[in-house]
Amino acid sequence: MATSAAVRARPIFAMVLGGCLLASVPGLADEPVPTPAAPESLDDLPSAKREDVTRLLRKIRQRYGEDAVVIQTHLLLNAMNNGSVLATGVRVDKLEEQEGHRYLAFALETGMVFDDATRDETQRIRILWMNVLEPTLAHLKDEVRLRAEGIVVRAQYHHRPYRSADDLRASIDKPGTSEETSFYLSMADLDALVRKTVTLRELATRARVTVDGASRTLAMWQGEQAPPGPQ
Repeated sequence: MATSAAVRARPIFAMVLGGCLLASVPGLADEPVPTPAAPESLDDLPSAKREDVTRLLRKIRQRYGEDAVVIQTHLLLNAMNNGSVLATGVRVDKLEEQEGHRYLAFALETGMVFDDATRDETQRIRILWMNVLEPTLAHLKDEVRLRAEGIVVRAQYHHRPYRSADDLRASIDKPGTSEETSFYLSMADLDALVRKTVTLRELATRARVTVDGASRTLAMWQGEQAPPGPQ
């Protein structure tokens, strides 16, 4: 049986359920909504049973390598800190075979809702890369320690038109169309990143990207981080 725990601390909830780290920001539909302090580490994610989190991360480290824990932790934190309005969660899914290579899969529920009026599919992919993937991969240092030949991050989110944050808040129970973008990164490219022979932005162009299973090409672009909704 899966073990779960959750406890309120400010407006942030966090729990561990089986192999998944979960968090949510409740009360978006309420007025006013306090702004939670941005978590910096797992220590800032409250749990009624901290030992469950420790046990989970130790299991992942032993099975998949030290950097599997680094990636899982920072995917969750970066989704929470960069536009999440719904529940967020991440789990180390499985080893996936693709074209003769084994990719360690991370299933990420970002909790993001993109505005269709200001964010098309290409922009959604870029924002996910800039706001979630880049700051996560920036924590890989020296030598990538994974028992796999690469990683795939499956980022799930929603999109629909809305005029403002207030508009979204008033109808948060209707987040719109669910969509999933997957980023496949080979170990060779991750090694090139930590050796600093490619930049994080250049790495994006080397990734194999799919949206709901259909291949996409992510060309080089300029620009800074942007929120999921209207400016």
